[in-house]
Amino acid sequence: MNNKYCFLYITLCAFIYSAEIDSSFSVKWQTTPWGSGGLYPAGPAWSMVGPFDFDNDGFGDFIATSSYTGQFCNDAMHYEAVADDSIALKWVYTFSTLSCTYDNYSSVAVGDIDNDQNPEILALIDTRPGETGQDGLQIFEWNPTTLSFPETPTATWSMLLDSVWEAGQILVEEIDNDGNQEIIVSVMDGPWGSTGSSRLMIIELENGDLTNPVWNIEYEDPVTTNWSGYNISVGDLDQDGMKEIYTVAYEYYHIIVYENSGNPDEYDYQTDFYVTNEVSERANQSIVIADIDLNGTNEMFALTSGTNSLTGTLLTPGYFYTVICTTGVDSLTFENFHYLAEYPGGLRQLSLGDADQDGKQNLYLAGHYNEAIYDWEYNVGDPQNSESYSESMIFMDDTTDNFTPNNDQGKVRVAKLFSGDIDNDGNGDVVFSSGSFATDKSQLFMIEHEEETIVADVDDNNLDVMPNKLNLKQNYPNPFNPTTAFYYNLPKSGTIELTILDALGRNILTIYEGYQRLGSHNVLWNGKDQNGNQVPSGIYFYRLLFGDQSITKKMVLNR
Repeated sequence: MNNKYCFLYITLCAFIYSAEIDSSFSVKWQTTPWGSGGLYPAGPAWSMVGPFDFDNDGFGDFIATSSYTGQFCNDAMHYEAVADDSIALKWVYTFSTLSCTYDNYSSVAVGDIDNDQNPEILALIDTRPGETGQDGLQIFEWNPTTLSFPETPTATWSMLLDSVWEAGQILVEEIDNDGNQEIIVSVMDGPWGSTGSSRLMIIELENGDLTNPVWNIEYEDPVTTNWSGYNISVGDLDQDGMKEIYTVAYEYYHIIVYENSGNPDEYDYQTDFYVTNEVSERANQSIVIADIDLNGTNEMFALTSGTNSLTGTLLTPGYFYTVICTTGVDSLTFENFHYLAEYPGGLRQLSLGDADQDGKQNLYLAGHYNEAIYDWEYNVGDPQNSESYSESMIFMDDTTDNFTPNNDQGKVRVAKLFSGDIDNDGNGDVVFSSGSFATDKSQLFMIEHEEETIVADVDDNNLDVMPNKLNLKQNYPNPFNPTTAFYYNLPKSGTIELTILDALGRNILTIYEGYQRLGSHNVLWNGKDQNGNQVPSGIYFYRLLFGDQSITKKMVLNR
């Protein structure tokens, strides 16, 4: 091991949270288990991103890919909510010409890399070494006419690699302020410990033409890590106006930080360090950068995976940290990591949201071998203090049916998750995937938050939710890029108007105008104006009119 690195040890009290179960969340939808005839996903859904609204119909969409499928081959799937508590599989593509070995892996992202306002699915897929035509980057562009993704890839590319031995992670983000989104990938291009080299790559579509693409590798680091990781996160922790890229290598939770120099296509290595002394400690999309206490200073939140044997025996717990860096990120070390909690079953993805729609920000933790989702809701106080949060479990599988000790039967291993009102019924949802091989368990789930209701008589003699007054909550996420959601409550049925205004107060889009029932509502905005054009970064306002009442709130679009 390179002697420029050193381990930083800390002694932690053996304090493991015992969270209460929040009964206001319940499972509303799940895929059919393989043992009951379910075909998709063909393997554990280790990668999933959402929510989106590709056809602008108010119902949310998400994309998932499978891994470890063997002879069934990895696949990518587009799901869309189609009604209250109902989600449908809309599109599937099987990568049958690529690697179909037992340990094949995949990762997925969604972006608009050619700036034509039609989103693309970007899949990073394992390929077979030494074979031509084995392109690890596979792109599918949304067709606004057919309202679907194509049957064959719109574009593919080898990324100038012989193969993708391990498709660690892919992320799409605009990080150098040149108006074009970058594709960031973490890959291993050959067998571990022999010919393979792990690398981080930052790629841009140079000519904006997916039919005849010209690719530019803006940055590449094949040296700093010797084992590809499953985490790429982007943010501005030190708030110097230049975005950082955080990748975490598989070994010892090895964080490596890069930063845009302030010029297009230019990036600089900042620092790298280890977080644990456990060789197999890793991250699975488990870093989030946000200003959770809204004081103008960003925090980083990070989870470690914990470690286990190949048969699933738990060896070390997963840890939950918060990080504050008031100087440049080049000075970031493990000393900036503040311990919040530990979980014996390990942790996977970390996601920010507000599924209970109470205006407070929540951190959702995928409790992998604990078969649970933990909800840390920020209340008030120091973000580095666990007492500033309230914690609960919003999902826990039945652990009494884990009837085989050495495999996954009976287990839901929570892997990836996101929140939002995907079925547009006014109640917040959390969609999550399972990385389990269990044939008796589903691979994708949706749980929903339901408030206690006040029953009242209404004109049509139905029963409905009666809020106390007109209420418009802060949009979430905020800042956003490019989609955000608005939540509001109506004290009675009537005509409403929800509009988007620019910083000068000009109406750029009427999202909804018409009659709505009393109760809770949720509306998505995709960042487009009344002509279907994406609006630029900046400050915007959203205004809700209801009778003689009007509420206006501010939001920030940050492309």
